[in-house]
Amino acid sequence: MAISGGTIVAVGHLGSADARRIIDARDKVVSPGFVDMHSHSDFNLIVDPRAESKVRQGVTTEVVGQCGISAAPMNSTGMSEARDRWPGVFDAEVEWSTMSQFLDLLASRGSAVNVAALVGHGNIRRLAMGEEDRCPTEVELAEMKRLLIEALNDGAFGMSTGLIYPPGVYSDLSELGELASVLGQLGGIYVTHLRNERDQLSDALGEALEVGRRGGCPVHISHLKAFEEENWGSISEALSAMVDARTRGVDVAGDQYPYTASATGLRSRLPAWVHDGGKSEMLRRLGDESIRSDILAEWGDSVDWSDIVIATVKMERNRDLEGLNISDIASQRDVHPGEFVMDLLLDEAGETNMIYHGISAEDVRSVMAHPLVMIGSDGAALSPEGVLGKGKPHPRSYGTFPRVLGKYVRDEGVMPLEWAIAKMTSWPASRLGILDRGYLAPGFRGDIVVFDPDAVEDRATYAKPHQFPRGIDFVINNGAVSVDSGESTGVLAGEILRSDLREGDACRDA
Repeated sequence: MAISGGTIVAVGHLGSADARRIIDARDKVVSPGFVDMHSHSDFNLIVDPRAESKVRQGVTTEVVGQCGISAAPMNSTGMSEARDRWPGVFDAEVEWSTMSQFLDLLASRGSAVNVAALVGHGNIRRLAMGEEDRCPTEVELAEMKRLLIEALNDGAFGMSTGLIYPPGVYSDLSELGELASVLGQLGGIYVTHLRNERDQLSDALGEALEVGRRGGCPVHISHLKAFEEENWGSISEALSAMVDARTRGVDVAGDQYPYTASATGLRSRLPAWVHDGGKSEMLRRLGDESIRSDILAEWGDSVDWSDIVIATVKMERNRDLEGLNISDIASQRDVHPGEFVMDLLLDEAGETNMIYHGISAEDVRSVMAHPLVMIGSDGAALSPEGVLGKGKPHPRSYGTFPRVLGKYVRDEGVMPLEWAIAKMTSWPASRLGILDRGYLAPGFRGDIVVFDPDAVEDRATYAKPHQFPRGIDFVINNGAVSVDSGESTGVLAGEILRSDLREGDACRDA
């Protein structure tokens, strides 16, 4: 295989052709670069564009803007919160508002990975009507459509929702269907973190399928799973429903990470009404004893606090809590676990992340083997050093793709190697309409992974997550070597990918 100018120009026996560099891949697997279908690296790529935890896995393209949360569009309040979350990183010159400006900023600073962006429904709802628990007015819905069209015109590939997070949790089917109609007209994809992944998984999936039907757009289910033991096994019904929906004309698929624990912000465990009005209102309520009593009453005995582990904290004084489960911490402090959670969120201004154990290992295997599911880490680009090396984040940010190839393909035989690679490369690329990546053929971009199928394995654990995998020998992105003999080169050869979606008739209908 030969690469010139960042593009594959020949595949096959090349005889004595000259080359500036030849990589010997004997006894190795040569694959297209991996596409992380579900990434949260939006801000991390500005903090550290090397994306070490991703490129060392073989990831050459990340799909960001997931779960209703994207870096753009952004207002001054959002920028202020970003600077507060990353103190000393975002100076006054690092600022944007539109998707186009954000993508331009990424391009100007460089990136080790290619970036394809979705626009977060939470962003456009927040800009149009704040974080209020109500339906939008006609004027506000029109503004949401305008913002969506603008982001799609700027290069976003679709819209994501996070229906357990504010303000997405306050939206209804009517609102989502109206926005999906814009996606259908422009050719964008609807990507959703379902409203419920527990006992109401079937209803939540049905809502997503109906959104796609109303909008006439593809539907993509994020991190497909059935959470909590009493719901294990129900994932098979969800997969069957997706297959059935495809027979009825709904273009639905999904992604998955290969772990039995999830990770998100700790404040997501609060009842939805606590977030009404935004973070300041949430913090005010957490400081009100009568409201705290209401929160405790609503939780009741429904939360198994022993399954929830503190992953990362903002305040150094709380650093010793990282890696400990809430039940044990509360017992040591002789307080109710819920009281501890509310105290911690107040102290941290809501900026605490958790890891939540509760997914069936058998469900992971059955979802992974299903032909409608591809691979997405649901993690972010991290590094063992610096600001991105703090805490005990979910190991998926370092190990997702090698874990699939090693544990699930080689060791457990969940699916053939060729099938796994397609789920990581050609399928996600074609699903997004990225037509020059995902295959090793002349004319395709030079995104390539060389790995040892007998040695590839993830090394990141929940206790020690900041560990690179083994067996990923070379990673080439747009013809430049970003991982050389297992070590990151730091080269920033990634490209900012923009969809070719255009306004067309959607503007007249909005």
